[in-house]
Amino acid sequence: MGVKILVSGPVRGAHGALFAAASKAQSKIGPVAALFCVGDFFGERVDEAAVNALPDAPIPTYFITGGDVVDNDLADRLAAKNVRWLGRSGCEDVAGLRVGFLGGALGGDFEDDAPADGSDSPHYRREDLETLAIASGAYRADGGMDVLLTSDTAEGASACLGDGDERKDAVDAGASAPLGAALAELKCSYHFAASQGDGWSLEPYRCGAGGFARLARLHALPRRGLAKSLRAFDVAPFVAAHFDLDTADGARDAALHTAELRAATANPYAVFAARKVAGHRPPPGLLKRKPMAAAALAAEKAEDAPAPAAAAAAADPPPRDEPKEFASFPTGFKSRGAKLKTETKIVEGPARPVYGAPNRPEEPAPWQPAEKKEKRQSIYAPGSSLANPSKKKRKRMGAPHGPQF
Repeated sequence: MGVKILVSGPVRGAHGALFAAASKAQSKIGPVAALFCVGDFFGERVDEAAVNALPDAPIPTYFITGGDVVDNDLADRLAAKNVRWLGRSGCEDVAGLRVGFLGGALGGDFEDDAPADGSDSPHYRREDLETLAIASGAYRADGGMDVLLTSDTAEGASACLGDGDERKDAVDAGASAPLGAALAELKCSYHFAASQGDGWSLEPYRCGAGGFARLARLHALPRRGLAKSLRAFDVAPFVAAHFDLDTADGARDAALHTAELRAATANPYAVFAARKVAGHRPPPGLLKRKPMAAAALAAEKAEDAPAPAAAAAAADPPPRDEPKEFASFPTGFKSRGAKLKTETKIVEGPARPVYGAPNRPEEPAPWQPAEKKEKRQSIYAPGSSLANPSKKKRKRMGAPHGPQF
């Protein structure tokens, strides 16, 4: 069973119309846990008078800012009206869901330091992206978010769309490159962003790995007043996939989960990053094989080649003979403690140590039966009366029952 939420695009000061539409939607779909807003919540006017004119929200409302700025004093006043500003960036638990957020838009001060007091600003910084990644557990296998809220769309979202897809221009409009690079690592089940024009959605794509793989869904919502500016979703908190394959139900659930992941598209941000790396060409000096570059260099040399006489005059002097080096190395493998035979070989080329492996031993001759040695005759052979014929010693007689040898 999921958590029912409502998500709105840029409100731009039309709070009364937003809350009326939210109450109407709640009467149709049942109790709603939270209302999330992305993009400009106040619009051009953000002051105490705008906060006082804001009606009480019928549903707990959470918002991030776009180009507008909310200070801490206004945020405290909004809390009394059941409206809460989530902050610059981070991750929090809202209505049983893990919600990540990044307020503001990309600006020229992206590399500057973020405000130390966490106050709002119209532009997010690199530190804000790092805060979001760390808070959401992007660098852990079990990390991730159920919902991600951003006011910017990310570059690379259209990487898996075809050339003739009508959504391609709308998806690429105003996309943020730093956010796209971060989303290649972030893991979420739903990503809601503010659209600059009409709203659009993408097919589910895969993110995460192993038992923590999940489907992510991206929806960009238009400003208040356009079609589908307020949408309802049933979001189930993410749980790692653990199936008991020994049971029929567990095997069926595992098969369905695997089929859903295979049917989804690849992570578009990871695909875009891979294409970007593949499109990079290192300098020619770093390439080991460069037939085209070598051909072009040869053509340039042929064009700039001087006349034969000038070439002969400018020719380099003949190279001097390098001294020959001698190296000794073992010629075979011997048993432990035995000395190795070595041989001396002339090494052609400049003086440098030789790190060659020892020569392989000669292959043994094919097998042949061993020669039989003559059996030595015992000195006590029967028929001889001498114990030792060479010394002429007679056999010693023993007990009456017979001789002993």
